[in-house]
Amino acid sequence: MIDLTVWNITLPVQTPALTVATKAMPTLQSPYFNRNGERIVFWAPVTGSHTGKSDFPRSELRETGKDGKLRNWRYNSGLNTLNGTLSVNQVPSEGRVVVAQIHAKDAPAPLLKLVYRYAKGTGNLDVEYRVKPKDVKSPVLFSVPNMALNKAFTYALQMDKQGTLTVLINSLGKQVKLNPSWYAYDFYFKAGVYTLDNVGYASEGGKVTYTRLDVGHK
Repeated sequence: MIDLTVWNITLPVQTPALTVATKAMPTLQSPYFNRNGERIVFWAPVTGSHTGKSDFPRSELRETGKDGKLRNWRYNSGLNTLNGTLSVNQVPSEGRVVVAQIHAKDAPAPLLKLVYRYAKGTGNLDVEYRVKPKDVKSPVLFSVPNMALNKAFTYALQMDKQGTLTVLINSLGKQVKLNPSWYAYDFYFKAGVYTLDNVGYASEGGKVTYTRLDVGHK
């Protein structure tokens, strides 16, 4: 079962986009967050609203404590892990959606994004990693090809107290050492669908189905 008591969620409605508090998560049902047994379907149409810091819509969880307070952690606080099992069901015409992130409070951009990219009938999962907080771009750390729409895959994101970041996609993985310029930042996990497109009809967008999502801090 996906434990919803340690997340809030941003939904692509209202302006700016609506954040649903942690205490409301266990009973939340929405066209953008549809639970069916152990499955959660996240939907963010290109016409959806967005937060003040973004131009794109999202139906995306952000980790919190059980008391609803935002959870932020330092790289050296312990072993911080996010595990997910999901499938990507739909992408917008631009072909890209983000399904998980390691974000950093007050940083201009995330440390890491898992970006599903679909083009010419082929899906790929790119691990985009920003080496330093103020870098202009986030290079692709590695990419997993032949990721079909509607086919389930797993990921694991793990940061240990030495600053070693481990990323596993199915059986493929890579490790990278955190640049010291990140040491002063507080991190947090996000998961769901962040649609990297904002032009088109209301039927266009990003749709992702999660069947497992575990977050841990030891």
